[in-house]
Amino acid sequence: MKSSKLKVITLFSLFLFSTACTKKIDVGDFDSEKWIGDQDGCLNQRAEMIQDLIKIKPNLLALYHKSIIEVLGKPEAEELYERSQTYYWYYIDPSPKCDQPSENPRKLSIRFTAMGIANEIDIK
Repeated sequence: MKSSKLKVITLFSLFLFSTACTKKIDVGDFDSEKWIGDQDGCLNQRAEMIQDLIKIKPNLLALYHKSIIEVLGKPEAEELYERSQTYYWYYIDPSPKCDQPSENPRKLSIRFTAMGIANEIDIK
């Protein structure tokens, strides 16, 4: 009985900690809907937003997975890497899945720590 109460208290505490410690999302006038609507960069809208993306890069650092998805939508690709790190990739230019793909499309790469916090953001 004691053990189950302890588990419930522990889980509740973890829930409170994880929700209370999320960083507020501040992306200025970045048009998340436009970005999310251009899946795989097929409409070339993401390429037009590159300067806006560069401006908000510092604001994306230290955000959790969930917050990144709120701003940029579900990634086109993700990979679990060593030490429980995760990578998200978003195409900026039309991906190979598009009708008119770019020869060498740029991608936004976001690396997350094992705790799910964005700690590296790069445009390749």
